[in-house]
Amino acid sequence: MVYSVEQNTFIVMSYYRNGTFVDGAWLYSVAACKQEYLANYPDLEIQETSLEAHIRDVINRFVRTGNVNKGKSSGRPAVSEEVVDDLRERLEQNPQTSLTRLSQQSQSGVPVTTCHKVVKKRLHMHPYKITTVQQLLPIDPPRRVEYCNWFQNTFHDDGLLDLTFFSDEAWFHLSGYVNSQNFRIWSAENPHVFVETPLHPLKIGVWLAVSRRRIYGPIFFHDTMTGERYRQQILKPFIQQRDDEELQLGYFQQDGAIAHTARATLEYLQQHYDDRVISLGVQHAFPPRSPDLTPLDFSIFGYLKDKVFQRQMNNLAELQHEIERWVQSIDGRMLQKIFESKKKRVNMCLEINGEHFQHLL
Repeated sequence: MVYSVEQNTFIVMSYYRNGTFVDGAWLYSVAACKQEYLANYPDLEIQETSLEAHIRDVINRFVRTGNVNKGKSSGRPAVSEEVVDDLRERLEQNPQTSLTRLSQQSQSGVPVTTCHKVVKKRLHMHPYKITTVQQLLPIDPPRRVEYCNWFQNTFHDDGLLDLTFFSDEAWFHLSGYVNSQNFRIWSAENPHVFVETPLHPLKIGVWLAVSRRRIYGPIFFHDTMTGERYRQQILKPFIQQRDDEELQLGYFQQDGAIAHTARATLEYLQQHYDDRVISLGVQHAFPPRSPDLTPLDFSIFGYLKDKVFQRQMNNLAELQHEIERWVQSIDGRMLQKIFESKKKRVNMCLEINGEHFQHLL
């Protein structure tokens, strides 16, 4: 029979309540406690011999631990400090060691589950995923510092960020993207699952421009972007829809793609923005290899791809519709958070002298 906490508490109280003081000492009776228990719980079918044994166990436990119920089992013996130190040294020498290999290499043959507990609870270590970032060349950090200093001095007022557009394009593949290193299927036998990818994958190009207060686009394209296409299909409709304040006060940013930095393209932009163009080959240079500093790359395109590819699409028309739908979901509050992140990234970039700063975010 399983006794409840209430029943065990009654046993302890009854045992001591029925005690008698004889010749300067307290005497207690298991029999008296048993009779009171049976009277209080008359509906329970209990063997008196087993009840007596249970009363003795409860009283002994109460005297020994102060508890009326059994505590948790102590389980396996604690891992010694020598084993903990051995695991710490091995991880410090090779942080990429798997827990399985760590278990095999340990001096005492520590099980994998024990290794996991020691590493997490005793050493306070956690597994971190390696982040892939754009490679920086030796000439890049000074350029990034120069740009960030200029950005801080120029855009200290959020009002100017409301009028300034940051632009970029990205390809969206109909088949989506599957990273085989992060895709696992647990099974008793190898299911031999394959993911088919077409020889010439169907894809659609997406161009967007974003300011702190609104987003423009998407503009879709299917062919490799040339300077002429960029000017006629993207820049011309974009500029036509800008208001006077945006064209007269705001800046326009683009990366260093060939179509963007062609002489005819830069001249076209300067006709409308004067010296307020942020790009390569102009007064305000946007540093090469710096997707971590432009809102579309470090935030919006990643957000769109996560949302768009939540379901499988059958053709480019469906893909285009999904992209449009999720672009429309980007509201003013989200844009403000993105540009707060932009300013934070600029500060981080300066603190670390133009090097990678993702680990500080």
